[in-house]
Order: sequence, then C-alpha cells, then structure tokens
Amino acid sequence: MQPAAQIDGLEIKLRQLAAKVDRQRAQHEALVTENETLKRELDRQLGIVSSLQGKLDRTPQAAVAEPADRDAQRETIRFCLQEIDRCLDWLHRN
Repeated sequence: MQPAAQIDGLEIKLRQLAAKVDRQRAQHEALVTENETLKRELDRQLGIVSSLQGKLDRTPQAAVAEPADRDAQRETIRFCLQEIDRCLDWLHRN
C-alpha cells in the first residue's frame, strides 16, 4: 500500500474517531445536565417527604387508631347516624 493511501486511511479513521468523541462528549454533557435536574427533583421530593413525615409525627394518636379502635369508632358513628335519622323522622311526622 502506498504511504499516501495509508495516510489518507489514517486521516479518515482519525476524523471518524474525532466525530465519535464529539458525539460522546455531547451525550455526556446532556446526561450531566439531566443528572443535575434529577438530583434537584430528588432533593425537592425528599423535602416534601420530610415535611409530611413531620406532620405525621405531630398528628394526634387518636387519628392513627388501631383497627379495633377504628371499628369501634365506626360502630359509634353508625349508631349516632341511625339516632339522627330516627330523630329527623320523628320531627317530620310531628
């Protein structure tokens, strides 16, 4: 192979390699930007979670009742609603 042809082949390969490096660099920059955006969003979400956790910690324990307590509360509410309905019926009739 002629030296000039070898140099031309090397030049073509070098240009292809330079183009590939440019594409990789651009892709890297895009990924770094996306990573920074995702980190900011993660920090924002962690702040929201922390805030909600703080609110949950300050919530009275009555609001976070045990299942048995909730069933008893539901039964009491049903009874009260039935009594209210009975009173309303009595008022409508009289």
